[in-house]
Amino acid sequence: MRQSEAAVVVGIGPGLGLAVARRFAREGFFVAGLTRTPDRVPAETGIEVRQADAADPIGLDAVLRSIENDRGPIEVLIYNAYRVSIGSPGSPTPDDLAADLQVNVVGAYAAAQTMHSLMAPRGRGSIILTGGGLALDPRPWLSAFSLSAGKAALRNLAYALSEAFKADGVAVTTMTVAGRIQEGTAFAPDLIADAFWRLHLEGVSAGPEVMFTGS
Repeated sequence: MRQSEAAVVVGIGPGLGLAVARRFAREGFFVAGLTRTPDRVPAETGIEVRQADAADPIGLDAVLRSIENDRGPIEVLIYNAYRVSIGSPGSPTPDDLAADLQVNVVGAYAAAQTMHSLMAPRGRGSIILTGGGLALDPRPWLSAFSLSAGKAALRNLAYALSEAFKADGVAVTTMTVAGRIQEGTAFAPDLIADAFWRLHLEGVSAGPEVMFTGS
């Protein structure tokens, strides 16, 4: 059964991804959460979890188009997938780094391409990328060097795609979470999820980047 509006969270998990999915479901969206391991995500009303690999652009495109056909139109895409090879700078192998960037950057680009092709004819839509403060300075967590590099590239991607897609009414923004996501703090998943919702409401006026500082 098709719904009036759909939101997709690529990289749903028990933390921020699920909190964002719940937030959009509460607003009446049908929400599809995509993950490689669906059994790790608890079943909840209004959220349908599907298997997908963010490192596989062809498969990701197929799943997004399937959701559009079955449940769409997709009004919002949140790209929350990431991969990290823990190790000091210089220790991850080139293959490790390439695999991390495939998920952290290439997957985001592939998802954005697909969604732009679906959203542009309607003249509206939101693509929100989960960024991080490590994009600005990797030194607070040097052992996550490969993630820092990916978040920096993701930030650059958001700026470029925001400029390219806004004429079509499609908003691309990175939510730069400038702190450690943790329950019971100013960086609790539910608080960040509220910011994602507000960002969607702002549309293209939000610009390419919004900083979540916990204040």
